[in-house]
Amino acid sequence: MVFYLICIGMGLFASLFYWGVKNKPKFKNHNVILIILILVSIMEVAGYYTSRRSINNSLLYNIGWVYVESLLLIFYFYSFQLTQREKKLIRWVTILFFSWGLFNSIFYQNIIFTFQYFSFLPFAIFIVFLSMYFLYKVLTLKMYADRNLLEVPHFWIVTTILFFYIEAIVLFGTYQFYPEIVVANVKLLFGFNRFIASLMYLSFGFSFLVPLIKFQYQSRSIS
Repeated sequence: MVFYLICIGMGLFASLFYWGVKNKPKFKNHNVILIILILVSIMEVAGYYTSRRSINNSLLYNIGWVYVESLLLIFYFYSFQLTQREKKLIRWVTILFFSWGLFNSIFYQNIIFTFQYFSFLPFAIFIVFLSMYFLYKVLTLKMYADRNLLEVPHFWIVTTILFFYIEAIVLFGTYQFYPEIVVANVKLLFGFNRFIASLMYLSFGFSFLVPLIKFQYQSRSIS
């Protein structure tokens, strides 16, 4: 858990560093990624504190991860180069899933005491779909066709988002329907979950530094 918190902190530090640089390559949506890292840092520190004291923190993760982080990630994808039809579809799907989450909170899974897997699932599937659609547009040269793909931060960010959310759907789905399997292997499974999450949050911050370093090097070479 400490390693996981350190990775989040490193990702946040790298993102803040990029944000503070004046002469830098411009990439859309960095501010959204920075806000997500700040949210996750606060949420995971609070989660670590409460878990160490055996305090139920389901409400914290339901609000912070299931709802707020999901909505921020959807907004992250919404802000890319999309048609008006695509943006309208994202808005309506988001409203639908958020409404379902409220219904689930009121009538089925208690938001205070239970992790709301059935609210998380549609958001997670939608984020996986948006990730795959983004990568499809990138790989078919409909986005960033004039850039070296390895120097596009969003390529690495979206790739890690895709892997993390597929893993989270499987892990928490198994815990929801077959809890005995997860409980029997809790350290291994949740350790792997935190490892994938660590890679994702590290990519959120450090993926912006690679093009920054090259940009600064080119600027000095020209001058």
